[in-house]
Amino acid sequence: MKNVMDSSLSRVRGTECKLGHRPAGTRRTTRIGPRGAGGWAAMGLPDLRVGAFRRSGRQPPIPRRLTYSGEDPRRRGATLTELSPSPKLATALTSFIGREELVCHVVELVHQRRLVTLVGPGGIGKTRLATELCAEVEHEFPDGGVVVTLDAVSDPADVAWRTASSVEVIDQSLQDPVAQVLGHLRHRQLLLVLDNCEHLLEAAAGLAKEILRECPGVRIVATSREPLGIAGEQVLVVPPLQVPDSCADLDAVRESEAVRLLVDRADRAGAHLVVGPDNCAQVVELCTHLDGMPLAIELAAARLRALGVGDLLDRLDQRFSLLKGSPRDVLPRHRTLEALIGWSYDLCTPAERLLWSRLSVFRGGADLEAVEIVAGFGAIDPGDVIDLLDGLVAKSVLIAEPADGFTYYRQLVTMRDYGERVAVRSGEWEDLRRRHAMLALERSGQMHREWAGPHQAQWLRRARRDVAEIVAAMDWGISDPAGHDTAAGIASNLRYFWAGGHNMAAGRYRLERVLALPDVAAPQRCECLLVLFWVVMLQGDHADGARVLEEARVLATDLGDRRRLAEVDTWGGLHCLFGGDPAAGVELYQRGIAVLREVGDIAAMQAAMFQLALCQIYSGDPAGGGETCAQILAESRRNGEAWVKAYALWVTGIVHWRQGDLAGVRAYATEALRLQEVFEDGICTPHVLLLACQVVMAAGEVRRAARLQGAADALWRAQGTGIDAFGPGLAGDARESRERILRVLGREEAEALMAQTADLDLREAITVGLAELALTPVEAPVEVGLTKRETQVAELVAEGLSNKQIAARLTISIRTVDGHVERILAKFGVTSRGQVGLRLHETRRQEPRTQETRPPQTPLDGTRL
Repeated sequence: MKNVMDSSLSRVRGTECKLGHRPAGTRRTTRIGPRGAGGWAAMGLPDLRVGAFRRSGRQPPIPRRLTYSGEDPRRRGATLTELSPSPKLATALTSFIGREELVCHVVELVHQRRLVTLVGPGGIGKTRLATELCAEVEHEFPDGGVVVTLDAVSDPADVAWRTASSVEVIDQSLQDPVAQVLGHLRHRQLLLVLDNCEHLLEAAAGLAKEILRECPGVRIVATSREPLGIAGEQVLVVPPLQVPDSCADLDAVRESEAVRLLVDRADRAGAHLVVGPDNCAQVVELCTHLDGMPLAIELAAARLRALGVGDLLDRLDQRFSLLKGSPRDVLPRHRTLEALIGWSYDLCTPAERLLWSRLSVFRGGADLEAVEIVAGFGAIDPGDVIDLLDGLVAKSVLIAEPADGFTYYRQLVTMRDYGERVAVRSGEWEDLRRRHAMLALERSGQMHREWAGPHQAQWLRRARRDVAEIVAAMDWGISDPAGHDTAAGIASNLRYFWAGGHNMAAGRYRLERVLALPDVAAPQRCECLLVLFWVVMLQGDHADGARVLEEARVLATDLGDRRRLAEVDTWGGLHCLFGGDPAAGVELYQRGIAVLREVGDIAAMQAAMFQLALCQIYSGDPAGGGETCAQILAESRRNGEAWVKAYALWVTGIVHWRQGDLAGVRAYATEALRLQEVFEDGICTPHVLLLACQVVMAAGEVRRAARLQGAADALWRAQGTGIDAFGPGLAGDARESRERILRVLGREEAEALMAQTADLDLREAITVGLAELALTPVEAPVEVGLTKRETQVAELVAEGLSNKQIAARLTISIRTVDGHVERILAKFGVTSRGQVGLRLHETRRQEPRTQETRPPQTPLDGTRL
C-alpha cells in the first residue's frame, strides 16, 4: 500500500521552512465533529460560519466542540457557539525559543523515515522539540498527531496501556493492550510521539517495532537518552542551543538561541535582563558554561531574580569544578546538567533539599495535603511544608499549577530523578513508597466512605488526575508482600472510578493482578471480587462474571458478613437482569437492598435500587420501577448524591417513554445529560443518548435520531462494551429503535447520518444530545398518549390500511405516515401493526374521550425528517 506520507508530504519538500506557517494547500485534518457534506448545518444545528469568515469569504474550520450559550437553551433559542478545539497536544505554557533550523531538519527526517529518535541527555530539550515538531506537521496527517508521555510509567507492561489511552483506543478489554493499539492504528494515518523512552527502552522499542510493521500509515518520533535500536531508525542527537563565540557583534549575541532563552526566561521569572556592552561578556560566558542546555539556562535564569550575572557565574564555576570526577561513561553535557542541578540542590536549605528528595515519590504531582502526609515526618514538620514548597517553587525546582481549586505541585522529570537518587542513597526510598501507598489507600477509602454525598464529582476528578499515583501505589503494594492488602484496598475502594467507564480495562487489569496474589486477606479479596464482577459484567463478559460472583459468594458465606452477602444478592440480581431474567432479579435485589439499608451502606443501596427499577420495568412492572426511582431521587435530595441520581433520571425516562409521555422523557433525559456534563460517565451517557434517540424519533425527527444513534454507538465502542452487555430488555429497545431508523430512512442514508457523529468524544456527544433534545419540539399527549393526528392514523392502521392507503385517505405524504406509525408503535409499546387495534381499544375503555378535540400544539402533518 502506498503510504499516505509519500504524497501528502511531497507538497512541502523543497519549500522554504517557516515555522508556524503551513504550506499552501494543506489543512489541519485532526478534528472532532461531524463528517460529510453540510457539516453541522446538515445536522439541523445552527450554521456556525459567521462573522469574520463570512466577511473574508474564507471557509471556516469545522468546529470541534459545541455548547449552548446561556443556562437554558429552551428559553434562549438553543443558540450554539464554538468552543476552543480539544487538541491531543498539550498547550505550551512558555514560548519556543530558537532551533528553527533544527525543527526544519527534523521535519525533513520525518518526511523521509518512519521512525526518528531524538537522543540526548536530560534537559537538552528533546520533549519540547518533539512536541513542537508534532504541532508543526500534524496537519499533514489525516488523523493528526498524538504525544504519549511515558515519564510517569514505571512498569514496562504499562507502556502499551499508556499508548492505548493516549491514542484514545477503542477499548477491547479482553485483548492484549498491544493488540488494542495495533487494531486502533492499523488503518490510521498519524504522527505518534513516544516521549521519555529511556527507562522503558525495551518495551517502547518493541511497541514501536510492532506499530511500524502493522500500521503503515503511522510515523513515530521517539525521545530517549539512547536509540531504540530498531532497523530503519533515524537517530538525531539533539544539540545544545547556539551559543555566541564573542561579543564582536552585539546584535548577533542578542539573537543567539541561548541568550534569547536566558533573557526570555529571566523576564518571566521577574528579572529584567538587558544584554548590553557592559554585561555581554558575562552573559556569553554564562551561556558557554551552561553548554547551551535549555533546562540549565532556565534554572540559571530563575536565579537572576536575586543574583547578578557575575555573581551567578562565579558560583556556577565553583560547582562545576566539584563534579569533575563524574564517571567517564556519562556524557559531558550530562555531567554539566548534573552539576547545575547539584548546584541548585546545594543552594537550597537542608529542609528544602530533604523535601525535594521526598517529593520524588510522586510520579505525577501532589497537592499540599498529600505532601504534608507523605513528606512531613522526621526532620520536616507538616506545618513547615507550605513554606518549603514556596521556596522550591521560587527556585524553579517545583512547578505549581491550579487544579480544582487547589495548587498542584510537580517536578520536571530530571529534577524528580535527581531527588529519587538522593532518597535512595539516604535509605528513605522504600519508606517513602510505603507512605505514598498508604496515602492512596486512605484517599481511596475516604472516596468510598463519602461516595453517597455531595462531593462525588470532586472525588472522580481527583482520581482521574491522580492516576499515576494510583498506579505507582498499587505497583508497590503488589511488589512488596507487606503491601498486598494495601493494593487490594485501593483497588476495591475505587469501584466507582473503575465502573464509570474510561477506566474499566485498567480497573480489571489491576483487580486481576491483586487477585492473583496468594495471601490477600479474605475480606479484601471478597471486596475485590465484588468490584471485579461489576466491571466484567459492564464489559459484557457474563460467563466470567458468574465465576467471579460465585467465588465472592463462598467467601462472604465463610466470613459470615451480612453486608457482603447482601451485595452478592444485588449483584446476583444484576446477573439475572443482564442474562434475561429480570423477574428473578427483582427478588434478589429487594432482599439485598433491605439488608444494605439496615447496615447503613447507602451508596451500595442506591446503586442497587436503580438496577432494581430496570428489573421491575422489564419484568412488566413499570409503575414499580417508577416508584423505586422516586425513592432514589428523594434520597439523593437528602444526601446530595448525584451520580446514581443521573441513572435514576434515565430509568425514570424509560418509564415515561412506556407511558407515551414524550415531554416527560425529554425532561428527564435532559436533566441526566446535564449531570453528565459534570460526571462524564461513560456508561450512563450512551444509555441516555439512546433514550434521547427514541424521543427525537418519536417526535418525527428521524434524521436527528440517526445522529444520536451514531453518537451512542461511538461511546459504546470507546468504552469497549455495547448495549448487548446490558441484557435483552435494554438491547431489544435499542435494536427496535435502530431498525426503525433504518426502515424510515433506508440503510444508506441512516448509516451516513450515524457516521457524522461517529468521531465525537464524550463531552461533544453530551453537547450534541442536549442540542437535539432542545431543538426537538414535543407535542403534549392526549389522555390515550396520542396526538389527534396519531389517533386518526392508529384508527386506520387498526382497520388494516397500509401506509400508502392512509396517506391517500388523509392527504399527507407516505413518509409523514411512516413517522406517525413509528411513534404509535413506540407509545403503545408494541412491535406489530396488528397489536395497534387492541391497544387502541384498551386505552379507550380506560380513558374517557373527552379531550380528543384538543387542538394540537404542532401542525398535524408536522413530521420532520
